[in-house]
Amino acid sequence: TASTKPGDPVQRDGHRQPFLIGVAGGTASGKSSVCNKIMELLGQNEIDHHQRQVAILSQDSFYKVLTPEHKAKALKGQFNFDHPDAFDNDLIIETLLDIKEGKTVHIPVYDFVSHSRKEETVTVYPADVVLFEGILMFYSQEIRDLFQMKLFVDTDADTRLSRRAHPGHPERWPDQTTQRVDQWIWVSEAAARRGIQQPAPLT
Repeated sequence: TASTKPGDPVQRDGHRQPFLIGVAGGTASGKSSVCNKIMELLGQNEIDHHQRQVAILSQDSFYKVLTPEHKAKALKGQFNFDHPDAFDNDLIIETLLDIKEGKTVHIPVYDFVSHSRKEETVTVYPADVVLFEGILMFYSQEIRDLFQMKLFVDTDADTRLSRRAHPGHPERWPDQTTQRVDQWIWVSEAAARRGIQQPAPLT
C-alpha cells in the first residue's frame, strides 16, 4: 500500500532536496527486502556508498539504550521492542531534518546483545532518494509528515511469526527461538487485551 503527497521543491537554499520515502509494516513483514529491491531496481545496490543516489535507513538503528530493568526483561523475552517508546524519536526527527537539508548524517549502530549503542556510527551521505524503514515509522505524526511517500508492507501474521522464529539477522535476535516466540505471544496478548488503543507506557 502506498500514498504520496506533493514534495518540497527540488532546490532549497542551494542544495538538492531528497525525496523521503517511509516504509512501515509489522515485525518481519519484509520491509528491508522491499527497500533492497527498490535499491536493486534503481541500479544502486552495487554502487559505492559515497556515490549512491539512494540511501536506506532503519528504525532499528534508533532503539534507546535500555535501563538495567528493561535489559533484564529483554533477556527474558519480556521487553516490547515494538513499542513506540522503545525508539529515540527525537533523534529520528533530528536525523530526518538534517537529511532534508542535504547534510551528511551519522547513524547510530545498535548492539542487540548488550542493548546499547556502539561507539562507531554509519555515515550516510546526501542522496536523491532516502528510504527509511521501520515497524512504527508512521506512528508519530511529526515523523510521518516528513515523508513525501509512504509504503506499508502488509504480510500475513503467520508468515511474520515464522520469520521471527528463524530470523535472517541473528545479530538482531541472538536469543533462543523459544524466547523470540514467547516475546511474540507476550506482545500480541498485551495488544489484544488493550485492543486498538494508545499503547500502554513501557514499564
